[in-house]
Amino acid sequence: METPIVLVLSAFNRAHKRMNVLYHNYARDAGISDAAFWLMYSLYEKGGPCTQTELCEVWFFAPQTIHSALKSLQKQGLITLGLAPNSRKNKQFFFTEAGEQLVKEKIAPLVQAEEHSFLRLDEQERNALLTITQKHIDILEEEINRI
Repeated sequence: METPIVLVLSAFNRAHKRMNVLYHNYARDAGISDAAFWLMYSLYEKGGPCTQTELCEVWFFAPQTIHSALKSLQKQGLITLGLAPNSRKNKQFFFTEAGEQLVKEKIAPLVQAEEHSFLRLDEQERNALLTITQKHIDILEEEINRI
């Protein structure tokens, strides 16, 4: 007998929420907000400065959320802001020494844990997970846009 779709969706949504909670708790334990955590993560991942616009596009945050998180990180002395090359408006952010230390202690080990967890899946599982997840998101977006 096939499992009712509502039960499958419920299990899927709980799994997604569980992953969000893992990241939320990790950010909280690092002493930063979720948005600030993802900004620090992005800068670490990119290996260089990012603009606010890039962060909005990559992480789907509202500009106000990015602005608030940047201001918070700046107040904590974790980042510094400067104008992007050839721009009068777009700001880039860079790690301060304290920011580099936080990345070394909190962000880098998390990225390593993510990599290890992903590598525990075989290549076919990794590819299937990414392909199916993206396909589901695309279809869900279409369905939501029909509402």
